[in-house]
Amino acid sequence: MSGDLVELPVEVEVTPERYGTLRSVNVVAGGNIPPELDTQEWRLEEISVESHVRNRIAVSAIDKTTRIGIVRVSPDTLEWEFIEEGAEVSN
Repeated sequence: MSGDLVELPVEVEVTPERYGTLRSVNVVAGGNIPPELDTQEWRLEEISVESHVRNRIAVSAIDKTTRIGIVRVSPDTLEWEFIEEGAEVSN
């Protein structure tokens, strides 16, 4: 991906339930889509990273709501990549 990338934080939200614990993978942007991703050409509504993250991180081992990384999105193409928190990144 080239150009200026937009970074969105990703967290695992841990919620105690009556019969266990619910763990959700969320792109923490809420309704606040950055203006770079809400243009005439593109209107980003959702990035689905749940299975991608679950294949890379032991989500079941996380016991409290935790930021686990970021999603970098190209405003030109809407291509994205997940970068795990603390992972080495080379540009």
